[in-house]
Amino acid sequence: MNEKVPQSLKDKQELTRQQTINAVIKAIHELNEQGYKIKIKDLMEYTGLSRSTFGKNHVREVLERYDIVEKKKIKEERVNSKESLSAEKRLRKELKRKNERISKLLEEKTELKQECELLRGRLFLLMQKSE
Repeated sequence: MNEKVPQSLKDKQELTRQQTINAVIKAIHELNEQGYKIKIKDLMEYTGLSRSTFGKNHVREVLERYDIVEKKKIKEERVNSKESLSAEKRLRKELKRKNERISKLLEEKTELKQECELLRGRLFLLMQKSE
């Protein structure tokens, strides 16, 4: 499955991308000259391209450059990134706190086991004396 893509196919794909980009840019210019407030629906009708084509990165970049669509929510992504970083920090702190609690509980458990063994020994001795 790790086959290399032939260069001729890569070239053909790049040519198709360029043709698509050129068609979109031409449509934008012509619709602007006609006074349209351009929407993707208009571009779809004008170019004959499918809706999914306008979601592809190379076309989306053109749409963003000409302010047809908002730039991808970079600010929102940054906020989400910051939130995820703060959430990660919070989770790391919580994990550290819980690991410390586990260590403390394990120490207490060990001490209680020792105490229990001592008490069993005393109980055994008391039982021996009473018999």
